[in-house]
Amino acid sequence: MKKLYYICFFIPSILIAQWGYAALENGRLYLPFKNNGILAAVNLQPKGSNMQWDDISVLFSGGFFLSGYSNDELFTSGMASSELFETYIQGTLSNIDSATTKIYSVKKSDPPFGEAWSDWKNAVKLGAYYYDGDGNGIYDPIDHNRNGFWEVDEDKPGLMYDQTFFNVFSDRGNFSDPRIHYSKGIEIKQTIFASSDSLLNHSVFIRYSIVNRGTVNDTLKDMVFSIYADADIGYHKDDLTGCDTLLNSGFTYNHGPDSLFGENPPAVFFTILQGPAKYTGNIDDTAKVVFNDFSAPVKLPGFINTGLTAHTTSRIEGRFWAVVRSLRNLMLGKLSDGELINPCQDDTGEIFGIDCSEVNPKFWFSGDPVAKSGWLNILPNDQRSIISTGTFNLIKDEPQDIIVAYTIGQGNDNLSSIIDGKNRVRKLFEIYENNFTGSFELPDYNVIYPKEFHLSQNYPNPFNPNTKIKYTIPGVGDENFRPLQAQLIVYDILGRKVTTLVDEPKAPGNYEITFDASRLASGVYLYRLTSGSFSQTKKMMVIK
Repeated sequence: MKKLYYICFFIPSILIAQWGYAALENGRLYLPFKNNGILAAVNLQPKGSNMQWDDISVLFSGGFFLSGYSNDELFTSGMASSELFETYIQGTLSNIDSATTKIYSVKKSDPPFGEAWSDWKNAVKLGAYYYDGDGNGIYDPIDHNRNGFWEVDEDKPGLMYDQTFFNVFSDRGNFSDPRIHYSKGIEIKQTIFASSDSLLNHSVFIRYSIVNRGTVNDTLKDMVFSIYADADIGYHKDDLTGCDTLLNSGFTYNHGPDSLFGENPPAVFFTILQGPAKYTGNIDDTAKVVFNDFSAPVKLPGFINTGLTAHTTSRIEGRFWAVVRSLRNLMLGKLSDGELINPCQDDTGEIFGIDCSEVNPKFWFSGDPVAKSGWLNILPNDQRSIISTGTFNLIKDEPQDIIVAYTIGQGNDNLSSIIDGKNRVRKLFEIYENNFTGSFELPDYNVIYPKEFHLSQNYPNPFNPNTKIKYTIPGVGDENFRPLQAQLIVYDILGRKVTTLVDEPKAPGNYEITFDASRLASGVYLYRLTSGSFSQTKKMMVIK
């Protein structure tokens, strides 16, 4: 495999947040990443670097490019470690303290209202999404009903599926490299998430929320966003690349059997699920920004979501302006010198079964390798791909949310892996069009809520002066499990009311309250729980 030029050392898990590294592990899929936008090319022990499938490399380095005009000056930025092109660093434009450089994470298994939910407050301050259950416009994960369960009128982190990561980076990079442009005031909020569902567990989703802070120009024009992918499927020099314009995807696959994967090497797809919103002014057009299946997408009349507009392969060489201009050309589907490639004369590809003059030169290797038709890559090599959106404007403080997916397809051989990958990408679009089906999971209250009222014996008993009383309110109300009015009252032995401990609606759940009898005389007392038609009384004894 390709040699990784990083220092190899063990990073204990307790230091991952401090060092700014993390790893998504989802069954057979493993993706390490760093807090500056670098994906895969992060040597995080014990599993090491590279995006892996069954512990074998499928992606050496992942990232992105972003290019546009500021005051009519062309600029290009991005994170592509295997090109030694890195213009973003961790943190916001204004700060690089521990809160802004940290990678935040929340998991489906995290307890409601626990440490991970509370820690997400700092992520929200940086722009992370959340569910505003109480509708007050503030992320405050509070168990309002004090029953230990999350409910739809309470706040929740922006957890997507099984695990979600969030971090921020900005374009004030290391300007000692003369190829790197000066800051254009861009911050990118990155959200990575994945699902263990059998239909989705071959994929990793990445949301790039791109913001122009206006420190240089209020509008950055004619922007293009590109996925950068240096795929290494097992052995790195026997790979081919292609694109599927109908699936907004570029993909890399093996030339045949692989020395590491054997007879059935996987294919890796890089897909634009949600492209940036481009203004058209046409009232019949509507772009959308999708969040989850519990929140309606934001619709933008007069806009469209741009899809795949170019797919190229390249190694980036040169310095400063040459790199800025040549990279922009590649992002637009051209050769680095600005000319369109001639598919009829391409020595790395060949046309099968169609007239080469009919091939769109901006979509390199857009044929079907399985059917052996169209423009196909025929020269196995170490492939590096650029998968680009259409142009859009980046207006001050108006985020552009772009969602991409990395997907593994694996069949019985190198070509059937392409078929499997395409089928999985089609399923991703179905799920995306339904606002990420199943991404925001509601608790099954029929399972977690108790079924019956219960009043426990106080403990300790006898006591002086404090004792605890536990009681249960079941989910026996209407279908929405609304709270039930409950009373817990203490009486003396003659039936006279001493004090009221509870008199309010209580959501289904288990509760505990402390009764202080320091002002009462020794003797026997009664406590009664009443809710609806339920009523139960127990005795307790105060001894002084």
